[in-house]
Amino acid sequence: MHLGMKLALVALTLVGTPVFAEEAKPAPAAPAAGETTLTLKKGGHQSLTVPGLVRVAVGDPDVADIKAEGKGVLRVTGVKAGETTLLTWAGSGNTLSTYRVVVQD
Repeated sequence: MHLGMKLALVALTLVGTPVFAEEAKPAPAAPAAGETTLTLKKGGHQSLTVPGLVRVAVGDPDVADIKAEGKGVLRVTGVKAGETTLLTWAGSGNTLSTYRVVVQD
């Protein structure tokens, strides 16, 4: 190896990324405006009343199970740890409500 290559290797070593640099970690997602957070334990459940309920959608059914119990009552059950979104539509104007469902071990 000649002197020019040795100097280039030394220069790269000196100006490279520091070994002890900490990786930037993304901040946890904040709830969106108007979004309600439901926090459940795995296997736990919570009843949610939505007057005039006409439609429901869940982002990840592997995280939370949603059952309609009638008269606008939904039973939300934590299936596995994670997060998902629950959307409900209610009333003749189809008012949309958003819920962030967090299931913990």
